[in-house]
Amino acid sequence: MAIQSRQETLSTSAELIVAGGTVHDPVTVQLKTASDDTITLGGSDAQTYPFLSSDSPLTLILGPGDDLYAVASAGTPTVHVIETRQ
Repeated sequence: MAIQSRQETLSTSAELIVAGGTVHDPVTVQLKTASDDTITLGGSDAQTYPFLSSDSPLTLILGPGDDLYAVASAGTPTVHVIETRQ
């Protein structure tokens, strides 16, 4: 199992923050932001899920083709990412 942690500085353009997994190797991702900036998560258009809370992390499991993109509503907030692959 490989665990990676990093910080991603976002902008107002959608950016790939985690590539999806495979059928036999899903990716577990935990995201947390230290700010109250509005960050939207989703596919390449990043228009799906507004991630607003700086209080608790969000955990996702990404399978084949589930690339995760993020975009900030303004500024350059930072997202803390922990990624676990088998």
